[in-house]
Order: sequence, then C-alpha cells, then structure tokens
Amino acid sequence: MNFSLEKVLLLKKIPVFSAVSESALSDFISVCEEKAFSKGKVILHAGQTNDSLYIVLTGCVQVTDGKDVLCEAGAQEIFGEVSALSPYPLTTQVVAVEDSVVLCITHTRLYEIMALHTEIAKGIIKTLANRLKVLDNRHI
Repeated sequence: MNFSLEKVLLLKKIPVFSAVSESALSDFISVCEEKAFSKGKVILHAGQTNDSLYIVLTGCVQVTDGKDVLCEAGAQEIFGEVSALSPYPLTTQVVAVEDSVVLCITHTRLYEIMALHTEIAKGIIKTLANRLKVLDNRHI
C-alpha cells in the first residue's frame, strides 16, 4: 500500500485520526515507515525497548504476556502508543497472527509531528483516555 491518498483515507477511518485534517495526515504519513510482517513473526519482543507507534493497515496482531493473549489489534487499529510517548522495555510481545502491514512512527518523529499538528496529539490523548476508562471499568 504505497499510495498516500489511500493511506490518508484509511487513517481518517481510525478514531484516533478521525478529526485530523487530510494535510496533517499526509504530513504524518510522510514520516512513517511501512513494514510488512508474515504470520507468526514477532514484531516486538518482551524486554525490548519500544519507541514507536504502530498502525495496522492490513492483517492482525496479538499482544501476549508469553502465555495469554492480552489483546488484538486488527486493520485500522493502533498499538504501541504508550511506549511511543515514553519509551520503556516491554513486558509483553506483539506477534503477527496474519500477514500484516503496519505504519510505524518513532518517538522522535511522533513528537515532531504532534508539535506541528496538535490535532494528532489530541487524538492520541483521547485514545489513551478511552483505554484508561476501559481498564478502570474492568477493576470496578
């Protein structure tokens, strides 16, 4: 998937980017790297320091603690957003459970693009807040 307009339209469908302008998304895509992973490939290893946010374009990945599946991210979903904001060694691993293509943006690039386009930062903050609400509701 190389066509930038196609990626912009795809990202607009993802809640984190739904309120972001097309020009800001185009700038965002320009600093991302597209990566392909075959089924079964470990994308992120436990113990590895992750500094990137990933957007699943096609396929599906699972986040596991080594024995249990903690969550899945399919097409038009993101993962790695917390460690992209504050890199740290992972306690989980991420594995492609289908052939998958992702967009990847590093910590440094993410902060640069959020400074230029605050609507991207707002979308990420809103996504993190929603995930915290879900976790909070699980513990009630």
